[in-house]
Amino acid sequence: MTPRTPALVAALAALALGTAHGQTCIEPHYRWSEKVDTSFATNPPTAVDVSDILTWTPRTITAKDECAPRIGRERNVYAVTAFVRRIKLHETDGDWHVEITEEEYTPAPASCIIVEIPAPAYGNIYRQARDQLAGLVDTTHLAANGDLDVPVEVTFTGAAFFDGYHQKQSSMGKHASQHGRCNSSLSALWELHPIYDVTAQVGP
Repeated sequence: MTPRTPALVAALAALALGTAHGQTCIEPHYRWSEKVDTSFATNPPTAVDVSDILTWTPRTITAKDECAPRIGRERNVYAVTAFVRRIKLHETDGDWHVEITEEEYTPAPASCIIVEIPAPAYGNIYRQARDQLAGLVDTTHLAANGDLDVPVEVTFTGAAFFDGYHQKQSSMGKHASQHGRCNSSLSALWELHPIYDVTAQVGP
């Protein structure tokens, strides 16, 4: 039997690890482990505006990268103060899907981003965040499409997340698609997801 060099042993170990990771990379929904991750909840947030988020460089991941780990900006927590324009409470993955804009009546499709609150089953912090939002916005009297008659300004705190599932390729190049109304650019695929805290905006 030919003896194995240390370099060969290391290469085989790396291959085995990668194969094992690939075999165990089974998610119920796109990047689900990242979407319900509570490990960043105690990190201090950085204040950011919706207009800032809409300038962030998009990641290259797509729907094929269902188990892509958090890297770079996605490991940071941000606090964004914005107007709630639409809330969808019954998404297939159980998240509360919230569309927000920086200004009260800016046309949402051109200027919105999405923040999402996972189901309480994934952590009591999400139950608390949902209760906080419901205390500021009457979620029992939304329009049929989830729209608010009067936008409400609140502050959402959560981890940045790039929803590459909605990054599509066509003859016109890459574009955002089917991401609620927030498809104005690839940068609009940046979300705060998950949301850890929801508070009322104080002052002007």
